Amino acid sequence: MKRILPLVAICALMQAVPVFAMDLTVSAKTSGFAFDATGIPNPSPLRYGGELTVEDQLSGGLSGQIALELDPECGNMLKARGIYRTRFLEISAGPSFGILNASGSNSVTSVIQPGLGIGFNLIAPGVAIAKADTDFALPTTSSADGRIFLQKSSLSAGIYLPNAICSFGISQKTSTESGVKTTGLTDMGIYTEAFKKGSSIRISLDFIYRVMDYYIAAGSASNTKTAHLILGGGLNWEPKDDLSFFVKGDGSLYSFSLGSPLTGLDKFLFDVKVGVHYRINTSQN
Repeated sequence: MKRILPLVAICALMQAVPVFAMDLTVSAKTSGFAFDATGIPNPSPLRYGGELTVEDQLSGGLSGQIALELDPECGNMLKARGIYRTRFLEISAGPSFGILNASGSNSVTSVIQPGLGIGFNLIAPGVAIAKADTDFALPTTSSADGRIFLQKSSLSAGIYLPNAICSFGISQKTSTESGVKTTGLTDMGIYTEAFKKGSSIRISLDFIYRVMDYYIAAGSASNTKTAHLILGGGLNWEPKDDLSFFVKGDGSLYSFSLGSPLTGLDKFLFDVKVGVHYRINTSQN
């Protein structure tokens, strides 16, 4: 519940601010892809999070975006990006902050951890698209053990097929507790989205190979590395030009250890995400 409160506060603040034109996306997520105290992936208890993204057109191809991510697998991040778009190119950059991150009662709660986010897309309309994006924490003068540092990166390339987009992508997100441990999720997958001209529904189907790392120190017996074969899918429904609803989910089909034999890998691990996107176009005098 505490992870959802920042989303509620920002939504309430937005109601008090005059809005002229923006895109608003709100989503909630639950995940079983997390580690227990022994470094074994364990879906119990479920972790919850959410995301709020606001984007406003500033002028021409320039827009501004602010996003709050409460990631149940990695941590909390607040990002701001300036985005420049043309028909063939999209470039974005801006600050990113890890906020209120702590892994346990003995760790230091990082109120604000400064960082930077950059990304770009190369687009050949109707032919292909390539994307690269990263958010990473910047080093601070304090090296006290227990501080949390987040990093997220993704790289993908896709082609347009008749009534579909098919892409191959690699993504990674890590959470490092200084002097204690590092946890990470790395995905390599094939992602497809099918659509039909004139239809309000889009359907996605994903095949993912996920590696989960739990690292204490070199040679530590507590280090674990597991792999998971995952099937995912999603549905996007757009009843109006300015409104759409979406649901995405994935689950592990088979899990195994990439290191020493581990027990407890027979649990079903899954992610579920639901949300809404709304485009607001109003003017106030």
